[in-house]
Parts: sequence; structure tokens; C-alpha cells
Amino acid sequence: MKLEYNRKITGAIIGTLFGVAVAWFLLQYFGGGDGSGTSISDIASITAAADPGLLAQALGLFLLSQLLRAFRWMLLSFSGRCPFRLSMAVTSIHVGLGHILPFRFADVAFVGLFRHFGRVPVGHGTARVVLAKLLDLMAMGAVIGSAVAAGVGEMALVAPLLIVGGGAGMIFLSPLLKAVRKPATWLLSRITSEGKVHWFDDLLASSSLKGRKGRMAAAFLLSVLVWISKLYMFVLLLKALGITGIPEWKIFLASGVTNIVMSLPIHGLLGIGTVEAGWTAAFALVGVEGLIGPGVSIVELGFSVHILWMTMASVLMLLAMPLLLLGPASGNTGGKN
Repeated sequence: MKLEYNRKITGAIIGTLFGVAVAWFLLQYFGGGDGSGTSISDIASITAAADPGLLAQALGLFLLSQLLRAFRWMLLSFSGRCPFRLSMAVTSIHVGLGHILPFRFADVAFVGLFRHFGRVPVGHGTARVVLAKLLDLMAMGAVIGSAVAAGVGEMALVAPLLIVGGGAGMIFLSPLLKAVRKPATWLLSRITSEGKVHWFDDLLASSSLKGRKGRMAAAFLLSVLVWISKLYMFVLLLKALGITGIPEWKIFLASGVTNIVMSLPIHGLLGIGTVEAGWTAAFALVGVEGLIGPGVSIVELGFSVHILWMTMASVLMLLAMPLLLLGPASGNTGGKN
């Protein structure tokens, strides 16, 4: 256990140093100023000049996306009741920690918070995380695909196909897991301590649509609304920073790719550098690169958006923390321990 802990700490330090190096490289060679020092000054000026009214609207959409996520966690609590207070608090803390902790340690914290404050067994919490991520991928495909299709005038053909594809993924997830159960449990019994493989069985149980089609359909609908809210938040953030010439479908696509990069276990502390690299690459995919305003580069804009996004996530996390201190959640929220 100590060796594994030391490895994680070492990985976090290396990831952070790597991110700082990437950040310096981006600012030095792709920033709008003469070197990284000038770019940092420009980023500070851009961020400080953000429109307060538009920032408040962006924060409202961010909060709405978290509220919708909290209701989704309640729908995914198949084995017991999940109170809204607990779901909302853990959601906001999970999102906030996702911007701060390296290597997706926030997902571990998410399972731990539900375990400690809601008596949710680790396997059930893990199953919820995996299922929610699958729903997010399908919902992002539908939302981003619809936005992109609308931008090129073929929404009537593309969007329904994406939604049908997402639905098919949910339908065939359980049969696929059943098909690989024996080899998966055999492997897990040999690489996990004490041969525990309960989490795979929990995942299999949670993925089944038997008797849950209505709840899963509602969870998917909530996921779509989550990503409409969150991706439009980026539109407002760019407007708040004075950027208005980029088509909204390009912002949806590039911001969606940035969120996917955020979900990968490749970040150091605060996601410095790697988030901006994903942002820059994502906008390059839609033909937006270099200078996009008077002396403002897409790289500097990415740093400014990251700062505002991380600040909003941290504020909502701090506001949610007292909810966990109001006492233990009532009822059985995750099954037997």
C-alpha cells in the first residue's frame, strides 16, 4: 500500500512538472506576446477585464449543469435512495476536485465521499461513475453532433443517428459485460487484493436496463441537458472575454474535446498546461488558431478560460461543502456494506 501511495505521489509530481513545461512551451512559442512572460501578463489582463454580467450567466449555467448531474446521480442509485443534499454536495465537490487534483484522483474522492457520507459501498460508487461517464459520452455525441450538424446544415440527418447510436450503446452494454464477465473476474481476482471482484458485479447489475428503462431514459435526457448547459457556458465565457467571432458550433466541438481531455488521467496539479494543450488542439481541428483578437492568441484565451472555469468550480465546491456537515444522509443510499 505504501509503495502504491508513493507511486501515485511520484506520478502526480511528474505530471505537474510536465504540465508546467507544456504551459511554458505553449506561451513561449504560441502566445500572442513576446515570450512566456509577456503572455502571462496578457492573460492576467484578459481575465481581469472579463464582463461580470456574462460571467454571472456562465456561472448560472455551470450551477445548472451540476444540479442536473445531482438529479442524475439520484436516478442512477438503483440499489437505494440517494438524498438530493448528498448528491448535490458530492457532485460539486467532485467537479471542483477534478480541476485541482491530478490524475483523476477526484473520481476516487467521489467514491470515497459517497461511501463515507452516504454509506454507499465502493463497488456501487464505482459502477455509478462508469455508467455516468458512458452517459456523458453518448450525450456529448448527441449535443456536439447536433451543433456541428446545424452549423453545416445537415442536422436533420446526423443528430437522430447520434441519439440512436447512444441508445444502442446503453442497450448492448449489459450483454457485452455479461459476455466478458468470466475472463474479467478471473483477471481481477488475481490483480486485486483479497481477490475482490464485487465491483464488476455491481457494474454489471447497474448496467442492466431490466425494469429501469424509464430511469435510464431520464438519466440520458438529463445528460443531454447537462452538456447543453455546460457547453453553452463556454460560449458565454468567450463572450465575457470579448471574443464573439467564433461560430457557436465550433465552440461546442472544441470545448467538448477539451472536456474529454480533462477526463483523461494525464493531468498534474490544477491541470496546468495539458488542459490548454487540449484546448489549442481542439480549436485547431475546427480551423481556429493563432491570433483571434487584437494581440490575443487562442493559447492565451485557453489559459484565461481555464482560470475562470477552475475558479467557478472551486467556488461551487466551497459552497457545497457545508451540506456534508449537516449530518449523515438519511436512508439507505447504496445497498448493504
